[in-house]
Order: sequence, then C-alpha cells, then structure tokens
Amino acid sequence: MRTSRIATVLGGIAAATLLTVTQASAAGAETERATETTRPSVQWVKCIATHGDNDEYQACFAPEGDWFSVHDGVADGSSAVVDWQVGNRYGAIFHADGASSTRFKNKNFPESATIKFRVCKGHWSTKKITAGTCSSYVTNLT
Repeated sequence: MRTSRIATVLGGIAAATLLTVTQASAAGAETERATETTRPSVQWVKCIATHGDNDEYQACFAPEGDWFSVHDGVADGSSAVVDWQVGNRYGAIFHADGASSTRFKNKNFPESATIKFRVCKGHWSTKKITAGTCSSYVTNLT
C-alpha cells in the first residue's frame, strides 16, 4: 500500500513538471505569432505533424532564410504552435488565424546550428502550449 502511495505522489510530481516545462516553452523569450500569408519560395526540408482525434497540425522548417510554416487543420478553438530551440535560444510560434490555413514566420539563426522543433496545440491568448499535445522533436541544421 505504501508503494502505491509513493508511486501516486511521484506520478503527480512528474505530471506537474511536464505541464510546467511545456507551458514554460511557450512563454519563452521568443513567443511570436506567425502572420505572413505569402508562401516564401524556399525548400522545406523538415516537417512534423500531429494526427489523432481529428487533430491535424503541421510545422515545417526551411534553412534558407530560417523560415517556419505552421498549418492549422482543425477548427477547434486552439492554435497550432511550433515549439523550437537553437542552442540557448528557444521560443514558440503560434498560428492564431483560424483553421484550414497556413502561416509563415521568418527567424534569424546562426548558420549550421542544430535546430530542434515540434508542433503542438496551444492558445495564443494565453501564450501557452497545451500539455500532452506535442509531436516528437525533429532536428535539422539551420
């Protein structure tokens, strides 16, 4: 019985830590909104998507110009979010302009640095990512 209580407490601590880390990622130093509607003429080299329960969010990265594309495919009141990290820099790019659309955001990263990013569900109004909704990370060079 004591082992069961310890496992419950540790599970609760782990869940609270995950929620805090996920929300902190969205509230990072570079929390922005993707507003560009014109597709840049660059080659998208890495894309990641989430699917399930009718959720369809996609994010892509193009090293030429350090562009992100963010697609929100579901009318659910949430935003598609790119959660990214390059070295000590990190941030979140929210697509808050409605479902069935894609927005673009240009960044400026050092050349040949490793970028890792994932796509999540979040809310632009609170600048937070919804815990447990993120894809796995993908990596590429900038």
